[in-house]
Amino acid sequence: MNRVPLITAALVIFCGSAGGQPATTSQTVITLAGAKQVIAAAVKEADRLKAPGGSIAVVDAGGHLIALERLDNTFVASADIAVGKARTAVLFKKPTRVFEDLVNGGRTTMVTLPDFTPLQGGVPVVVDGQVVGALGVSGAASAQQDEDIARVGAEALAAGAVASAVTYLDRDAVTAAFARGAPLLETPEYKVHASRRTGPGLIEVHAYETDIVYVLEGEATFVTGGRLLDGKVTAPGEIRGSQLEGGNVQQLAPGDVVVVPRGTPHWFREIGTAPFLYFVVKPIAAPGGAS
Repeated sequence: MNRVPLITAALVIFCGSAGGQPATTSQTVITLAGAKQVIAAAVKEADRLKAPGGSIAVVDAGGHLIALERLDNTFVASADIAVGKARTAVLFKKPTRVFEDLVNGGRTTMVTLPDFTPLQGGVPVVVDGQVVGALGVSGAASAQQDEDIARVGAEALAAGAVASAVTYLDRDAVTAAFARGAPLLETPEYKVHASRRTGPGLIEVHAYETDIVYVLEGEATFVTGGRLLDGKVTAPGEIRGSQLEGGNVQQLAPGDVVVVPRGTPHWFREIGTAPFLYFVVKPIAAPGGAS
């Protein structure tokens, strides 16, 4: 499978040097592929949170727009606000929530700064300790939901960008991910999710992803196979529905492992003991079947 770079290193050359300082330095920048991955992760989180709409903007380290997506059923101005949040987050290298809190606390003179949007929902994208861009979200159900969606998108790129190296996630990060049900790592080749369910879900079919499930806690009734009767495409390669004909029923408990090949309908029909916590590893096949 050909790797699509999510970030790239740009060489910046300065004329001359002084005091023994190097004449060149390298900077990591977000590619268009990386910006699309950020947006895809944010859209998925917005869908999980049942956000009513919204706009998602990704900018580079200089605040220049790379990609923008406006979801259905959102107000038109949300696009400009999302871009403003992203630019503010990257130029100040801080989440925009910090500035909204300052303004609400009385420092109203900050609103006179040019090209400044002190509204919660802008989050810097950090890779290897370096701010390489930012994500801005506007138009979700609340300011906190804007920020939650932006944070998940930003974390998706940060994780994917270093996926060619060994990735270590400490127990605190894993525990926090399971507390809300969130991706731990997403790359063009595979994903690792810390999944959490407290109730049944929709029937799912993944065109490109195989699900390898390991149950940690709780019990559930899991159905695989059969024929999806009312499937609708919800994202590229993703189909969802609520009516399944046939299928194999399995009771899942801690320690169980299930492998669901791509293209196979699967459904958490009932959650017996909640919360139901499970790791999912998702190898991704390229469109057309090559892996």
